[in-house]
Amino acid sequence: MTVTALIPSYGRPDSLLRCLLGLMAGERVPDEIIVVVRDTDTATREALGGVVRGTQFRTGGTQAADIKLATVAEPGQVAAMNAGLVVATGDIVCFPDDDCVPRPDWLRRLMAHYADPQVGGAGGRDAVGGPDGPEPPLVAHVGVVTWYGRIIGNHHCRTSSESRAVDHLKGVNMSFRRALLPAFDTNIRGPHLNDTDISLGVRRQGYRLIFDPEAKVDHYPAVRPDTPGGRDLLDPKLAYLDAHDRMYVLLKHLPWYRRPVAVAYQPLIGTKVQTGLVMGLIVGRWRVVGAGVRGVWAGMRTASRARRPRSQA
Repeated sequence: MTVTALIPSYGRPDSLLRCLLGLMAGERVPDEIIVVVRDTDTATREALGGVVRGTQFRTGGTQAADIKLATVAEPGQVAAMNAGLVVATGDIVCFPDDDCVPRPDWLRRLMAHYADPQVGGAGGRDAVGGPDGPEPPLVAHVGVVTWYGRIIGNHHCRTSSESRAVDHLKGVNMSFRRALLPAFDTNIRGPHLNDTDISLGVRRQGYRLIFDPEAKVDHYPAVRPDTPGGRDLLDPKLAYLDAHDRMYVLLKHLPWYRRPVAVAYQPLIGTKVQTGLVMGLIVGRWRVVGAGVRGVWAGMRTASRARRPRSQA
C-alpha cells in the first residue's frame, strides 16, 4: 500500500521543516508528501526553498518521497486539508501536524494495522513536549464518545501498551484509507473537531479505528496565527467555536435516540473545559459558559440546516 502524508501549514515554517525531516528519517517513509500552504504565506514558501519543487527530498541518499505543494486561498484547516486531498494519491493518507515530529517507527507501526481489511483508520499517541516533556497522567479511556455525548480524547496520555479500538483519533496523529475519506466538512468552524468528525464518519461505514500508543509523534504545540483564542481552550471565542463544532458533530453522527441526551448534557453539565451550567457553578468561568451555550445553540442550527437539503431531496 502506498502512503500520502498530508500536512497543512500556515505561518510555522520552522516547525514544518522539522516535521519533514522527521518524516524522512523514518523506518517507513511516505511515498508522497503534500504540503498545503496559504497563498499569502510567503514565509513558509521561502523557508521550504528547494525542498518543495515537485522533486524528491532525500536524506542520506537512500530514502525519498515525492513532495508536492498545494495552495489554498481560503483560511482554516478544513479548507487546507480538502485542497490536499484533491491531489493525494496514496492508498493511506496520514495527517501529521506541522508542529509534530514523527518518531522513526511511527509510520511502520501505523501501516501494520492495515493488514486487517476491517481497519479503516489508525493513529497513536502525541507526546506533548517530546521525550523530555512533562509526564502525562495514566488513563483508562482514550478516544471515546460516551452514550450521553461526552467526547473523551486523552490521546496524549499514558495508557496500557496494547492497541485498542476507539471511536475517534486525534488530528496530530491519525491516518485513514483514502477510499473511505470524503471531503472534510466545511460546517466545522474551529480547529479541534474535524478529526472527530472524519473518524466517526469512517466508523459509520462499518470500519474499525485503532489507537496504537506506541505509534508516537513528538508534539511541540506551536502558535495558531489565524485561530480565534489561539490555544487557550478557556478563551470565549475558542470556546464558542468548539461548542458549535462539538454539537454539530454529535448531531451529525449519533443515532437519533442519543441526540436528545447529548443536547441536554453539553449546555447543562459539560466538563471543566467544555463548560456547561453545572460545571460553571463549580469552576466559575461564566464568560466561557455563556460562549459555550451560545455555541451549542449555533451548532444545533447548523446541524438542522445541513440535514434540510437531504430531507428535501
